[in-house]
Amino acid sequence: MMLQLLHGPAINASRRKLQELKKKFNPENIVVFDSEAQSGQVIASLMTVPMFSEQRLIIWENPPEGFVLDSSLITHHSSLILWFDYEVDTKKWPRFEPLFFPEAKEVSVFPFLDFLVAKDQKAFLEMEKLKTAGFDIHYCLTMVFYLLRNLIVTPKNAPDFVKKKLIRQRAEFDREKITRLYKDILEIDFKMKSGFLEKPQAEFLLINRFLR
Repeated sequence: MMLQLLHGPAINASRRKLQELKKKFNPENIVVFDSEAQSGQVIASLMTVPMFSEQRLIIWENPPEGFVLDSSLITHHSSLILWFDYEVDTKKWPRFEPLFFPEAKEVSVFPFLDFLVAKDQKAFLEMEKLKTAGFDIHYCLTMVFYLLRNLIVTPKNAPDFVKKKLIRQRAEFDREKITRLYKDILEIDFKMKSGFLEKPQAEFLLINRFLR
């Protein structure tokens, strides 16, 4: 059983570490909960024994800081990662191995996302910057899904400037368009993982779906 706590404002670095940890598990046995999830849902998932006794990974992003884990409820088949996009008091989770990602000057994915929403071809240049900094298409796809979800429902814990930006961006994206984009990106992800698309092709199609 693995219990890890990733936290800190250097979101890109912590996301890369999270992706690294996820590679140790079968994708079919990875469950991700967002900040809106109830603790009962997470605990129920932790208590579920996967088929063939494989290790199951539960990821809870930005859970409430009042969350208390009764480790006796976790089966030895399950591992849990708590991920925060800010610094937390690790003493609240004594059994977790903490990994802190302090703020630093780093390449951010958010300009790339902003260019996508604006249908700006500078998104291609930002993609190259991300690749140079060590990010790959899988990370970009994850963040695009994150963007599309936020365009539908604004996270309750989002800062005011983020909420205002989402309101502006949402004016250009109705629910039908967001749904179509989500399906298109899912198809790109599936084809790449199935070997039908090379990474450069997937990168181009990802951006082109927004620009067209």
